[in-house]
Amino acid sequence: MTEVLTMYRVPREVSITECHEENIETEQGSFTLKYPVLSPEIVVDAARKAQNARDVYLAHLPLMEVVEKIDRAIQKWLDPDYPLRRWAEALLPILTGYHSDIIRLELKRYMRNFRKKELLRFLDEEFDHPGMLDGFRPRKSGGMSRAYGPHMIFHVFSGNVPGVQVWSLIMGLLVKSAALGKTSLAEPLMPVLFSMSLAEIDERLAESIVILPWKGGEVELEAKAMEACEALIVYGSDETVEAYRHRVPIEKRFLSYGHKISLAMVGKEALTADRYEDTLHRLAADIAIYDQQSCLAPQMVYVESGGVITPKDFSQLLACELERYEKKWPRSALSHEEAMAIHKMRNQAVFAAINGADVNVYMSEMNTAWTVIFHRKADFSGSPLNRTIHVFAVDDLETAAETLTRFRRYLQSCGLAVGPERLFSLSERLGTCGLNRICAIGEMNRAKPGWHHDGRFNLLDLVRFVDIERTAEMLAEQYDPDVE
Repeated sequence: MTEVLTMYRVPREVSITECHEENIETEQGSFTLKYPVLSPEIVVDAARKAQNARDVYLAHLPLMEVVEKIDRAIQKWLDPDYPLRRWAEALLPILTGYHSDIIRLELKRYMRNFRKKELLRFLDEEFDHPGMLDGFRPRKSGGMSRAYGPHMIFHVFSGNVPGVQVWSLIMGLLVKSAALGKTSLAEPLMPVLFSMSLAEIDERLAESIVILPWKGGEVELEAKAMEACEALIVYGSDETVEAYRHRVPIEKRFLSYGHKISLAMVGKEALTADRYEDTLHRLAADIAIYDQQSCLAPQMVYVESGGVITPKDFSQLLACELERYEKKWPRSALSHEEAMAIHKMRNQAVFAAINGADVNVYMSEMNTAWTVIFHRKADFSGSPLNRTIHVFAVDDLETAAETLTRFRRYLQSCGLAVGPERLFSLSERLGTCGLNRICAIGEMNRAKPGWHHDGRFNLLDLVRFVDIERTAEMLAEQYDPDVE
């Protein structure tokens, strides 16, 4: 039996009559994926009907009911036998190239972040009183305030990491906004499956979500989507972000998440005889999971001298650990351009070593599965990704942190392995340098809901507030006929 799956989601009243199909064979069976042939008129019609569904239903739904419905949909995804989860586990390895075990483990771990208790923590993190998304609530300084989300958000999704689109959709639902999501053809699946889960819980809620795939650069489609929305959230490369930024009218809210670089720091206290193997294992996992495609994954690591293994030893052992990951979870296939970028970096490092530079190169044989480039002097260097990492030897991490300041606009996360007496002082330095997230090594790809993405708020950056000042309250009291 062949499962037929539409790679789009539109309100029931919207008609899509023409699709092209892709047939995929998986271990769980055959699938026919139907991609819509889109026109500007379809985009406009779908957006209009989704916003109408939002205006008549979602906008009036109590926030706690929204949270409950999201939680019920997420609970389905925690069941290994849930049909949509099984479809995701079957199709995502083929669509993305990532190993099936990574998809299976990371997808469940990721979806657990959106259970009710996590969403409540997230709301409390950003709002003094989340109830202000339902109505006016008292302010500590006097008066009342209410928060309104955009009528519609245009989400421009990237396709490098499966599932991250779900977070953006949930963010919109929490501020009671309709969604028009443009998916990447590299990963168009998860937003559709998640909206299907919501429809199983509440069809009227799911009617406020539109998911449509099209190639970047379809100017007419993008123009209609931007006209329909009140806010945009764009994920992707700096080029993608800029392509939208200059076209967005000034009155529309624009949030972007472009190119960022993350790194790790390993202190000597994490390189003791009983600790260094765990440290290596954790860092290798951060590198291997989704092949560094997330902006949260490390592209370089600073390793401190003074442990039982030297920074050079650390590099060699990290290479061995990445080789083990390659045998356990092989890296995804690369495009010609991606492979050439790795070869170019390897060749540059080998040439530098031949000419006397303090560099050593450890790399997989016969392929580009993994690369470790060891530098005896601290510096800063990005990576072509796909399990390619720079290791810099440093005398102390505090001094190394000072070299990061000139790259502050690109910095994202730091995976840190140091003792408690250094955690806060080093974090202060890293924050000054421009990093906005500090986490444990081994957890770099697993940011929690409520984290300040790129150092900003998430929900608060989307909403607008309406204040009723205390003077208006006081004057209103005077018009009460029972008050003299």
